[in-house]
Amino acid sequence: MNKIELLEGTLLGDASIQKQETPHGDYFYYKLTAKDEKLLEHYRKLFGKYGIKNTYIVQDNKSQGTFSLGFYMNKHSKLPGLKQKWYKERNGKTLKVVPENLKLTSTVLLHWHLGDGSVPRRKEKNNMVPPVVLAANCFSEEGVELLIRKLKELGLNFYPVEYRSGFKNGKRSGECLYSCVQDDTLFRYFSLIGVNPPSEIKNCTTGRKGKGSETHYFKDKWPTRRDWLKILSNTSKVGEIFKKKRGELDYTQKEVAEKVGISREHIRDVENCKRHASVPIFKKILDVFNFSSLNLLEKRLELS
Repeated sequence: MNKIELLEGTLLGDASIQKQETPHGDYFYYKLTAKDEKLLEHYRKLFGKYGIKNTYIVQDNKSQGTFSLGFYMNKHSKLPGLKQKWYKERNGKTLKVVPENLKLTSTVLLHWHLGDGSVPRRKEKNNMVPPVVLAANCFSEEGVELLIRKLKELGLNFYPVEYRSGFKNGKRSGECLYSCVQDDTLFRYFSLIGVNPPSEIKNCTTGRKGKGSETHYFKDKWPTRRDWLKILSNTSKVGEIFKKKRGELDYTQKEVAEKVGISREHIRDVENCKRHASVPIFKKILDVFNFSSLNLLEKRLELS
């Protein structure tokens, strides 16, 4: 990780670069907003590691309970150039854009996820694989298409979904990117950014969504044990792990099938990666092999 990756990851999310005109010339300052001051303290330490020590944290909006971290960029070589890279004049307005030469590394992706990523879960669809959602509503359609291509280069398949703001009476407000859930995108995504949230900030709050709703935390942006069960049920090479474990236990395919309550052919196809088991059947297979979802995740990571 370097300071440019750190800055560009946050710029994909909630950070901005603003210009202040003075008689002595133009000054550029970076601003990152958050609900939890502890998160900004974490970022302050990260920036400090890369020589950016002139940072400050202030309460940004008392009514909304937000804080901001900022620093003037002119004191650091190369950083003022990020303003020209990330902002363009369009129809008399200065808009944030996705740079064509953006390098979407795992570090950039992690800090984008921390800022604007989520893993929405629908209680009424308990066996549904939860997608990763990346907010991109501050970017143009061209920018969204570029981000999809950048993600594709990492082996990640995302598609755009129209975003309607709850603060604007449901009016269209750009697009969000949803991950595919029927391939290895989710497994690969969290393999890149980390299968666990950064320990320093996992209990920092991201705020509340709607009146009377529960408080959400950064750890909620990562899959739970139950989520991993669903994700791994759709992940390639898991059948190879089952086949190896069956051999270690000296079970036949027929014996495993009988314990699970399915046909031998079903088990054969799962082992040969010709089909994915449904979440309920997948859970039963794990029980037969005495695997937890996290045990299986660890073994699948070893195959990557």
